[in-house]
Amino acid sequence: MTCKGICIRHKAPRPVIGDRYSTGQKPCQVCEIFLKWDGLWCPCCSYMLRRKPRNIHSREKLRTRKKIAEYQLSLQQKKTKEADV
Repeated sequence: MTCKGICIRHKAPRPVIGDRYSTGQKPCQVCEIFLKWDGLWCPCCSYMLRRKPRNIHSREKLRTRKKIAEYQLSLQQKKTKEADV
């Protein structure tokens, strides 16, 4: 399992707002690069990509952002239901 250089095509730029995990980026431990990739495995070295941060503080931030996003989505759904009635 070594880096073959294919991952460079899928390299993800650092997001301006938010963190990498909340924008859907995943790091490969072998290639040492963040990828914008929908699969679970690195397209380059076939190593499993990390989907959650290792740091406990970063994990808490990610959980909080997900809860806020879910709450905002539920509010939007309630508004559309009220508008339909």
